[in-house]
Amino acid sequence: MQRSDLSSRRVMVEQATLILVEDGRKRISWSGGDCVASAGEALSLQAGEVVDIANTPGQSGAYRALWICWCAELLEMAGVIGGTPRPGVAVHTGLGEAFQMSFYRAFDGLGDVEALPPSIATSRLKEVLLWLAERDFHFSLPGMASPGQQVRRLLSTDPSIAWSMERVAQETATSIPTLRRRLAAEGIVFRELVQDVRMQHALALLQNTDASVLNIALATGYASPSRFTARFRARFGYLPTDIRGQCRGRNASSSANERTSGVI
Repeated sequence: MQRSDLSSRRVMVEQATLILVEDGRKRISWSGGDCVASAGEALSLQAGEVVDIANTPGQSGAYRALWICWCAELLEMAGVIGGTPRPGVAVHTGLGEAFQMSFYRAFDGLGDVEALPPSIATSRLKEVLLWLAERDFHFSLPGMASPGQQVRRLLSTDPSIAWSMERVAQETATSIPTLRRRLAAEGIVFRELVQDVRMQHALALLQNTDASVLNIALATGYASPSRFTARFRARFGYLPTDIRGQCRGRNASSSANERTSGVI
């Protein structure tokens, strides 16, 4: 949720993702073009894409969207992958009430880990994929990860760690010169990669949790909130507090009953 018009550049999409816009407008640009979704519409993003994201508040003064991501293993389990190659980003309009309610059930299941058995939560996630398949859309399995992508995934397991070339080389069973050479072949500087992973993790925490800026700084390896804030602003062009809304998740104002009656 955001209350200002902000853009985030060069965001790495780690997993197959579906974003349902509830209020305002989202524009996503990538190497293949750009797509825009308004309230009641959705955007799909293939894993591995690097995108620019712009969120614009609606008439209510707020932008709000819900995200669901699927790992490759779940895509395979659902049996709805492959088919005609799809673009890296696509907009989905005219979703219908049944599709949206399926999305909301899946989203709520992710947050109800104590009451909902994992098998039921997984089934709900599969159902959304089946709805997409009914609309002739299928996510693609990500290709083999490059050395840079493999290192990014390793760093993402815990961005708070003081990662070094030595530690990554040890974790990936390679030598430091080989690791440095492989990253250089992709134009990647290790120190910059560590910082980017930390900042993208921080962006996700700021958008999707109510954790304080101090706790987010600590979770991304910064003991000093001021240093974290300066780094974040240098990466995205705005302060961490600029993207904070008034609440996270789904609150009482966005219940299923109110959606049915047309509030959203």
